[in-house]
Amino acid sequence: MKVLNFIFGLLSVIGAFYCIFYPGLTFLNSGWIVTILLGMWGICSVIDYFLKRKKSKSEQSEAVMGTLGLIVGIAAAVVSVLAMFIPSIRLIFDITILCIFSGWLIIDGISSVAMSFKVKNSGSSAWIISLICGILVIIGGIYGLFHLVFAAQTIGFMIGVLLAVYGVKLIISVFEKPSV
Repeated sequence: MKVLNFIFGLLSVIGAFYCIFYPGLTFLNSGWIVTILLGMWGICSVIDYFLKRKKSKSEQSEAVMGTLGLIVGIAAAVVSVLAMFIPSIRLIFDITILCIFSGWLIIDGISSVAMSFKVKNSGSSAWIISLICGILVIIGGIYGLFHLVFAAQTIGFMIGVLLAVYGVKLIISVFEKPSV
């Protein structure tokens, strides 16, 4: 399992550089990226479960989530294949992703602003940073709703960053001592 983690981690980090430097292309290929990541995660979770199945129920829930991830990955692959041959599906899929992402930014920004006021009431001065970040995220979400290219570039870049974090975590897991 450590060898697979290292290989997938290395491939993820390499893929992250591509995603960060070509965010527009990353967004256009996001269906395939999500499909591959869900497939890898699902396969690794199921293999990990069978290797450690005598542990606890938490391992069982991870196997179930991995199996669901694999199923969703297969469904995403089907949609991505259909999108190659039916451009209207691709267009609807892309616009839906962009609108959901922009809406998520707005909701996340509102949540951050609300959290900043809770922190303000506790007497900490860190609430200002949370407030400013929340307002910027709300502005980014609203801007993204009206300028879909901005949202596509942002999604591509974020996929790259998340892929890099995921890859580094996988590589680090290779060097962890097994729990007894």
